Amino acid sequence: MPEVRKSKQILEIGSFFQSESLDSPVSHLLQDIKQRTSLQITLTEALQKMGLGQFSHEISLGEINEKDEIKLIAQKAAIISKLKNKLPSLLNFFRESGFPLKGIHLKVTPKAISVEFSPSTTAIELIPITIANTSKKAWQDLLNDLEIDSPVHQAVKELLKKIN
Repeated sequence: MPEVRKSKQILEIGSFFQSESLDSPVSHLLQDIKQRTSLQITLTEALQKMGLGQFSHEISLGEINEKDEIKLIAQKAAIISKLKNKLPSLLNFFRESGFPLKGIHLKVTPKAISVEFSPSTTAIELIPITIANTSKKAWQDLLNDLEIDSPVHQAVKELLKKIN
């Protein structure tokens, strides 16, 4: 992202979204979003032409670096394997579509790990934690310093109930 210098000039919020203002940080973000959207559309079209259109929803754009290289990310190694064989064609398709890419990197990313609980899962017995008296006193001192109506006061009060 380009460097934006501070200015003492007062600007209206609407001026950040004017497309004529190329120095605006928002305009740079909007340009990046447009470029990523165009790249994703081109990727989908290329996959359709190569007979891999069924994987278009499983492949996403990763990093786009200054060396005109992009990273494509998929959660399955089989998809990456199929893409490896088609990289020259894919790179050529991007170039013909107006993106002067010099390289494409492929990456497999694991799915998020989720833990499923079944009705037969038993509860784990919690081991009580002991807190030193000096820590309890510090929490009590903090409680005395807080405003009674504040949410932090209520939270500290609940904590003190649990540790006493």
